[in-house]
Amino acid sequence: MREFFVQNETIILFAQGLVFFSLGFAVWLQRRRATRLTLTSSLIWLAAFAFVEALAVWGYVFVPIQETFLDPGVIDGLEVLRAAVQVAAFLFLVQFGLRLLTLPPVWRRSLTGLSILAAGVIFGVLALAAPKQGWSAAEWESAVVAVSRYALLLPGAALAAVGLWRQRAELGDAGMTAIKPYAGAAAAVLGVYALFGGLIVAPGPITPGGIGDAAGWFDLTGLPLEVVRGLAGLVLCVLAVKLLEIFDVEAKQQLEALDRARAIAEERARFRRDLHDGTIQSIYAAGLHLEAIAIRTEDPAVRAEVREVVGDLNAATDGIRDYIRALAQPPATPEVLATGLRELARRFSDETGRPVRFAVEGLACSGPLPDEAGQHLEQILREALSNTARHAGTCSVRVNLVFGHDELDLVVADDGCGPAGLADGPAAAPGRHEGLRNMRERARRLGGRLDVAENPTGGTRVVLAVPLDSDEPETFIPDPEPEVTLP
Repeated sequence: MREFFVQNETIILFAQGLVFFSLGFAVWLQRRRATRLTLTSSLIWLAAFAFVEALAVWGYVFVPIQETFLDPGVIDGLEVLRAAVQVAAFLFLVQFGLRLLTLPPVWRRSLTGLSILAAGVIFGVLALAAPKQGWSAAEWESAVVAVSRYALLLPGAALAAVGLWRQRAELGDAGMTAIKPYAGAAAAVLGVYALFGGLIVAPGPITPGGIGDAAGWFDLTGLPLEVVRGLAGLVLCVLAVKLLEIFDVEAKQQLEALDRARAIAEERARFRRDLHDGTIQSIYAAGLHLEAIAIRTEDPAVRAEVREVVGDLNAATDGIRDYIRALAQPPATPEVLATGLRELARRFSDETGRPVRFAVEGLACSGPLPDEAGQHLEQILREALSNTARHAGTCSVRVNLVFGHDELDLVVADDGCGPAGLADGPAAAPGRHEGLRNMRERARRLGGRLDVAENPTGGTRVVLAVPLDSDEPETFIPDPEPEVTLP
């Protein structure tokens, strides 16, 4: 068996690369931009890792073949390029893990920058060490890949495993309980891959020896490390295909939501007609009847009281007409939505004396907004600002409204003390924060998610992310209007 593996090493490497390429290709084909789940919106990073990892693995097949045809200098350059491709794959896996953990943007950006910096340091330090140690290009590549596996692949795969396991709760909340076991199994496979891909490295100038490198592992088990990694990739590919059923479930849920929206629209139209043709006319007729009674009566007190009732009926009629107009309002546009939220923030600033910084980005590149987006976003912003007024103490507030082709983000952050137990977690007492539950319910009705957490610098941060169904390429067009501070 050992001889078989040795003789077919090239075929084994090619098969390993094919497994990862199939994983990336399957995810890429099924991925859709409009999704409300963190898992499905993060899969693009798994696809990127799988594609680049396949290229790196195939490099160990094709570069040795070219050694008989190309100059040694060109081969050295290909080995350096192969190391860069391998490290890029590890960085994509780190990014996949960070996205799954749903960290605050500032933390995610910081950790992303740290991982890129770590890769640069590895390249730079080992490039300086190579001449002093007399390493060849192949030995330098082996050292770079080994250190990168310890510093990038191991934590990246571990983060992805933890993130996938945590996403099971979100799948359950979305009604996808049948898919939860596949997420758990994928987390376990990534944990195995972290062990065999991050702790056991190829023999080279930087290796722990024994079972800690691929040669020692093969001597001990008789099974090439590439087979173990390929099997892990194959299982992960099968599980990823099962996880991709999320898109079908989401599409079914969206069709059901459209049917419900159509039924609601028809009911609203009928309700408007009934109110206008029935209720308002009946109230108007009752008012005219009372007015006639007031004219005929000779008692001034009765006449005044009747006309007061007529005034109340006229006010009720005006209120019903306002309600009818609200029912007939067309879907909000990005401009109308931004204007309404800015006005709401301005009124809050005037009433409470707290300065509010209101910023809008991406108006020109927004995808289509969901039905009733304006109503739900206004209520979410009103509740978030009310929580700030009740609990945050003296503070300033920042409201960011960011439009994109595939997502709308509303961020409300203050620098106050923040209420104990408002943030997600075990500190949140049951039975409290009815407003927070209502905000989450409104986010769910929009197909989005709402996260409430403490700011790293103090205060509370509310983040609403709503997917927008658009197939256009994601480009950002800056808005001409600057950030507005509402004193």
